[in-house]
Amino acid sequence: MSEMTPKAEAPLRITTRISLKLKRRPGRKTVLDELEFAGGRTPDNAVDPCINIPLLQGLARAFYWQRLLDAGEVKSGTEIAQLEGLNPSTVNELLRITLLDPLLVQHILKGQHLQEMGMMWFTRNALPDLWQKQFI
Repeated sequence: MSEMTPKAEAPLRITTRISLKLKRRPGRKTVLDELEFAGGRTPDNAVDPCINIPLLQGLARAFYWQRLLDAGEVKSGTEIAQLEGLNPSTVNELLRITLLDPLLVQHILKGQHLQEMGMMWFTRNALPDLWQKQFI
């Protein structure tokens, strides 16, 4: 009887998809809301230009990664980092923003947060544990 050797499994590949559309306008990128995205219209007052695109992308990635962790598809931020080709500390720092007060997340999505609160701010500053102590 010949022994069967276990088949090597292909590594899990993670793809991050964000359901938004970026539109280049003179000198800046803006985010189009769902109605504009679906209808193809782009009026000048589409989205507040205060929206921080890198922060928005960071939020989307962090919440996606957190969903992977919660579902058990990956075991740790280190595993996500290996799959994404990132430094583990980068992934773990970004995962911290999933602990933000949901109201603060809504303000960030609308561009109504303090302009000092960018991705760099979140990676260099500790977040208070209680949502009431997080500021808008």
